[in-house]
Amino acid sequence: MFQIEVPPLRNHKEDIPLIAEVMLRNLNKKHSTRVTGVDAEVMELFHRHDWPGNVRELRNVLERAAIMAGEGLIRLANLPSPAFAVNPGSHSRPASGDEGPIVLQPGQPLTKLEGAYIKLTLDHVHGNRKLAAEMLGISLRTLQNRIAGLREAEKTATPGS
Repeated sequence: MFQIEVPPLRNHKEDIPLIAEVMLRNLNKKHSTRVTGVDAEVMELFHRHDWPGNVRELRNVLERAAIMAGEGLIRLANLPSPAFAVNPGSHSRPASGDEGPIVLQPGQPLTKLEGAYIKLTLDHVHGNRKLAAEMLGISLRTLQNRIAGLREAEKTATPGS
């Protein structure tokens, strides 16, 4: 028996671009995305990060970002927060998505907010429930149950049905 010692990712950050490229190829196949690479600003952020979770953490960050981006380059706005939050007031703060903001109003029922957020996510992934569930951090079954529950709540809230 012999032991192979693999240094932590933080000790060989120069390998991040190649590792990311290989991972993105695999993630594109897995999620039917068309991500072409990582934006230079994101790569700079990757080089500054300590990667306590090593290559597994990099893969998780890339997977979520690839799902969010869908195609083209992964940009700051596609990165999960707060792990890669950019300093407040920075010019390179992640931009909000094309979908527009969800306006929160005090006293709104949580089911209404949850429904709006699920709809926003489904719109972002063009109705792909599996991708939406992954982005939301829930199982596909949970997402389907919540959609069904929201539809049922809508029916009972609508007069005359």
